[in-house]
Amino acid sequence: MQPVRLQPRHRRRRRHHARRVTPPILRVVLIIAGALLVTLATCSAPLLPLRLRQASEAAPTPLPAAAIVSDPRMVATKAPQPSPTPLPSAIPIATPIPTPTLMPGSAPGAPPLDPLGREIDAYLTGLTASGQFQGAVLVAQDGKVVIARGYGNADENVPNTVYTRFRLASITKQFTAAAILALQQDGKLTVDDAICVYLDNCPDAWKPLTIRHLLTHTSGLVDYTDFASFEPTEMHPATPQELVERFRTFPLAFAPGTLYDYCNSNYVLLGLIIERASGMAYADYLHQRFFLPLGMTATGYDTSRGAIADGAQGYVVPGRKSGFLDASTLYAAGGLYSTVGDLFRWDQALYTNEALARDQLDQMFTPALRDYGFGWKIEVINGRRRISHPGNMTGVATFFARYPDDRATIIVLANMEYANVEGIANSIASRMFPPPPTPSPTRTR
Repeated sequence: MQPVRLQPRHRRRRRHHARRVTPPILRVVLIIAGALLVTLATCSAPLLPLRLRQASEAAPTPLPAAAIVSDPRMVATKAPQPSPTPLPSAIPIATPIPTPTLMPGSAPGAPPLDPLGREIDAYLTGLTASGQFQGAVLVAQDGKVVIARGYGNADENVPNTVYTRFRLASITKQFTAAAILALQQDGKLTVDDAICVYLDNCPDAWKPLTIRHLLTHTSGLVDYTDFASFEPTEMHPATPQELVERFRTFPLAFAPGTLYDYCNSNYVLLGLIIERASGMAYADYLHQRFFLPLGMTATGYDTSRGAIADGAQGYVVPGRKSGFLDASTLYAAGGLYSTVGDLFRWDQALYTNEALARDQLDQMFTPALRDYGFGWKIEVINGRRRISHPGNMTGVATFFARYPDDRATIIVLANMEYANVEGIANSIASRMFPPPPTPSPTRTR
């Protein structure tokens, strides 16, 4: 209904005078006509035929469901929304976006920390004060955020917060692996395809290699980031093809599938395979397939030549800035950035079919040699199944751990090259989980 506006006093007087000289029958007709006009002008939509109303209304845009809303300071609870129109299988069907609330510890006015959150915060505050950490951390248990907070500086006089975007380094690999599985889900490839089907000028030595060998680091390729020439040139941009030229002429170090050897070259080739199979640039495919549908608005491929917008400056240790690494030199092996909030969105999506179908997720989380799956390491730590991955590059150290049987998550993003992020995550885990029971010694008589 439109708001009723009071008319100027002189108009009210003039209309009142007109009513006094109007004949009774005409007055009744005018009153009825006026009522109809008011009804049509103010509440006309309900009187329109249903088909006309539907044609005049824009179709609702599907919104993604996630535990964190687009502002990474926010955590969410669900609110009802209209059912979205089904989308092509290449993009997951979105579900209603939740109502936002601030994450514990994320900002003034956020819910207070519980005892576990306070204990973790005191631990991280102590590390920061002693120069052992700066970055952002998110911890969740039973699918609920316990603490999400920034520590130390993103740059000079700019504090880290849950808004801050960090380079992910090798945490990127899980997204590259997920893109391969999405293409498999859509019938564009299979993980057992030969890689030479998707690569131009494929060397003869690579003909036995499959996509699975690349995903699990069992290909035998040499790692171009281990070359002495990498670090002196890491500040210069490079195309994926130029990266491939650095290692394509080297022989395989072992027969494919027989050994595990962690190798960034594998994931550079996977990026090119994603581009060939999808017909899109690597960054565009990830954006359309995952980041946009899941509401990961602070996540993307780093194309900056200096600093990411709202991003953290890399440091060696607090107060000592690192050199610059152009993310194009890592490409699909380490070129993404994100926030702790967006990564928690991703984490929660991996418990559902929002990102990938269950059969694809099962493949991702099945360990091969040395407990490495597709972009994740799958281990049992202190009696608990942990799915995790570290990242390390110039100015950055990251660690992402999931404890799926406990629905627990620990995300540590540091803009500090020498931060012991896995040790920090392990220390947080020891505060979250009771130690495993010690077996009683058997008594002999």
